Formats: sequence, C-alpha cells, structure tokens
Amino acid sequence: MKLALVQLMLRPDEASERVALAEATARAVARGVDAVVMPVDALGDIRDLDVLGRVVVLTGDAAIDPEELGKLSIAPPEVLVLAPGAESDIQAEAVLELALALSFSVAGLVLVSERSGAEPGDPGHGGSAIVLLGEVLAEAMADDDILYAEIPVPIPPPGPRAMLPAVPPILLQRLAHHRGERLGVEYPADLT
Repeated sequence: MKLALVQLMLRPDEASERVALAEATARAVARGVDAVVMPVDALGDIRDLDVLGRVVVLTGDAAIDPEELGKLSIAPPEVLVLAPGAESDIQAEAVLELALALSFSVAGLVLVSERSGAEPGDPGHGGSAIVLLGEVLAEAMADDDILYAEIPVPIPPPGPRAMLPAVPPILLQRLAHHRGERLGVEYPADLT
C-alpha cells in the first residue's frame, strides 16, 4: 500500500489552509497513493487507514504521556498516529526518537503528524515521519512536505514486543510544565 503523510506549514487563515490541503491531496493522489494522512487537526477521519487494522490517534500531551502510552500495551494497535504539537525543534527530534521506540513496542507502523512554521513555545515545529519497525521510511524536510512510503499490508507487528520505552526527558518536562508540575530530577541540581 502506498501511503502519503502531509505536513503543512501553519497558515494565517482558513481559506489558505483549505487551498494548501486541496493542493497537497491532489499532488498525492496524482502519485497514485492508496491513502493520504492529513495533519491531525485537519484530518476529520482516518478511514483510509482502516485497511491497515486498528488505528489509534494520540494528540497533544496524550501523545507523550507515559500513562496514555502504557494503555496501548494492553491492546496494541497496528497503526499509531502521534500528533503532539512539538513546541521546539528539540521536542520534534525527541518525538521522532519516541516514535522509533514505539514501533518496536506498541505498533509496527507509527506516523508522526505535525505542523511547521510556529514560533518557539507554540505547537508546530515539524518533524512529521513514517516509521515502520524502527526504520524511518520518510521524514519531512520542508515546512510544506508530502511524505511517501510503501507500507506492507498487513502491518507486521513488533516481534517480540520490546518494553514500553521511556519518554524522553525534554517531553516529560513539557508534560510537567503543562500540568503545572515540576519534574523531579535524578541529580542534586536546582533547576529554578
């Protein structure tokens, strides 16, 4: 199955957003894809992915929450879509690191669906990727980008499944900040 994952730059208004989505879809369809995955906030539905099995979409802080990720090990999906809304380039890199590890422990196929073009501290720093069993099949290289990958159907499950990975510290710090908490550290330094 040929899959396309669209990463779009944040647009100033809905009209230009619709035009960009339509153009990206047209380009992907012209390349003969079987399914197009739009940015999650513009997604609407993910029925194109139903042929791949059970699909779980985690957005915002749920995509980096160890408790939410732990729930997935009880009934692992075939496809996991992460859309955390990275607030910096380093968070975007950490999300990719997490996606790689989750492809060995939770779902064979992990899609990172992000936006780009945001100011530091705001969601939208890119990093969209298609990951299959620890291999990055495609990674966004531009603000507006369409990633293409040939995906085996059925999706091969991770086997044997690895332990659930630790969420990278930079993402745990973000999670704690959003919850109004302070992240404990393993060394005696004051981070205030």
